[in-house]
Amino acid sequence: MKKRKGTHKSVVSLGQLLLQFARTNRYTFHEDGVTPESDTDHTVMLAILACACAEKFGPKLDRGKIAQYALVHDLVEVYAQDTPTLRPLNAQEKQAKKDREKVAFDKIEKEFGSTFPWVTGTIREYDSKLTPEARFVKVVDTMVCKITSILNGAATEKSMGITLEELKSINEYQRGPALLYMNEWPEMVTLWDNLTKETLKGLR
Repeated sequence: MKKRKGTHKSVVSLGQLLLQFARTNRYTFHEDGVTPESDTDHTVMLAILACACAEKFGPKLDRGKIAQYALVHDLVEVYAQDTPTLRPLNAQEKQAKKDREKVAFDKIEKEFGSTFPWVTGTIREYDSKLTPEARFVKVVDTMVCKITSILNGAATEKSMGITLEELKSINEYQRGPALLYMNEWPEMVTLWDNLTKETLKGLR
């Protein structure tokens, strides 16, 4: 078998990127309401929850694909950083987020595209939302922040000065776009709604 010169260096570099990913914090918190949730905390939670929910609510889905999409869905945040999206973004903020993530993706592709094309190829597949597995991961991703909010008593919302009434409006606003994907799995709509109701308790 032909040896690939320098591949071991790429493996080390990818490992370094992933360690950096673990040090990239989100705007959400652990159960104590103080410890920031890292991107890898979020990624592992999403991957396992998405596979578990797929078995229950979408048994025909390919859970291998679901796990792969979940693993890379936020990898660009290594360079782009997390963007708080609990409050709806305006057009300028949306474009700035998109631009940062494009630059981050291009950097990852430059670093690993030729050696490990699976990484950027899978990010592209997920972002396209052309497969039901990608759409399912997106649905569960919208639920994960609600789960952490329930567990930490709405610590993120409190840190942002979000009131109970504002959170009700935010949840209503988020439901419309979420339904574009959730309608494929009606039971997920009920789950989403129940989690949403639970998030309100932390601000009561």
